[in-house]
Amino acid sequence: MLLIKAVFILCSAATVLARPHAYSDNRGVVSAALFFGDDTTESSNPVDIFRNPINHATAASSVLAFSAEQAGFQPAGKYAGSLSQALDLFVTKVSTFPGFYLRNNVPREFVLKDHTTVEEFEMAIKDTNDWEPHIGEIAVKFAELVLTPLNLDRGEAERLNKWTLNLVVIDKPEDSNTVRVQLSRVELNIAFGKDPKTCSGLALEPRAYIPEQMASIVFADFEVNAGLLDANAEPLGKLVPIVSLENTMAILTSPRRGMAESEDRLSAWAIQQKVFSR
Repeated sequence: MLLIKAVFILCSAATVLARPHAYSDNRGVVSAALFFGDDTTESSNPVDIFRNPINHATAASSVLAFSAEQAGFQPAGKYAGSLSQALDLFVTKVSTFPGFYLRNNVPREFVLKDHTTVEEFEMAIKDTNDWEPHIGEIAVKFAELVLTPLNLDRGEAERLNKWTLNLVVIDKPEDSNTVRVQLSRVELNIAFGKDPKTCSGLALEPRAYIPEQMASIVFADFEVNAGLLDANAEPLGKLVPIVSLENTMAILTSPRRGMAESEDRLSAWAIQQKVFSR
């Protein structure tokens, strides 16, 4: 029990997904979460969630939600320019949890041409990974995330020109109780200015765009340590609030840009209050 508590309360130096840059006011963070596979959770009893491998997708989602709450990482309800340090603390807490063990940590760099389109960005993400079974869906989600900085108004786009696109994945294949957690992030720059493309000979209005650059992506894969969760089921059941996969996906997802933003923020706030009020 002491080991489990220490991991959540103390923050040691984690190298997984560590960024080389210093924190700055011009870096924005947007986040999303995905679940792949079959949710076979059969119990709502906290101890049984951690003890029985059939429930371990929900155990993983609960640990992720609790780590986010402890780190103050609340992308659903906080301004994108205020999340950089909280994201790194969230990654530290997840990557040092003894119930997850690191299987793979792969950094990649990839070239983005000047004025890369969203479709080209999606294809570039796909080309960085030839081993991930869900890379197609992951690339689509990263392409959705990049729309947030591309749709900023001038003031925000000029202030937040460096971006982290964060994605959390829980994967539980059908006919298997093995649960995988993946933390991945893309680092890129966003510029603001006139698009050189023309329509009927007229330059388009100034807007945010992806400039030519060498961007980076990291995929960190963890596997849930079923034996450790079983052995520590009672202390974990008392320490970690149980959060469903659906609610964890909402907690870790930034609001959509546009008309639905207020609704997204209110929904996420309500989930956060309900989950962590005990």
